[in-house]
Amino acid sequence: MKVIKVFSVFAIFCEILFGTRALGIESDYTVYQVYRPIDLGDGSAQPPKDIFVSIGSSQGVHKGSMLDVYRRISSFDNLTQKHMGDHMIPVGKIRVIHVDEKTAIARADRFVSVEQEPALLPQAIMIGDVVRPVQ
Repeated sequence: MKVIKVFSVFAIFCEILFGTRALGIESDYTVYQVYRPIDLGDGSAQPPKDIFVSIGSSQGVHKGSMLDVYRRISSFDNLTQKHMGDHMIPVGKIRVIHVDEKTAIARADRFVSVEQEPALLPQAIMIGDVVRPVQ
């Protein structure tokens, strides 16, 4: 029993410091930064957004790879105030333009039609969105 308590404390400590991957437990890859350069008034078009993701070449991603983007939405029963579960709502696809071992930079390729999926506002890639390689 004491061993289980020690391991539980160790697991919580590792999760806090390093995330679940330190324990060999796979977690979702996410968007951790979205960067758009300052518009200097060219007027022809908005500068593209660079989307930084926590997946890279060590996970099989390469320049040109397509990644699906999802938003995790939690749902609650308003009567009982119970958490009913999480929904993974497709947002769109991004294409990798630069890749390192553990991270990559991508740009939006296309968004999911509002007619096909629940409406997400804003319809944009956001920090915290989940990314997965296109199957």
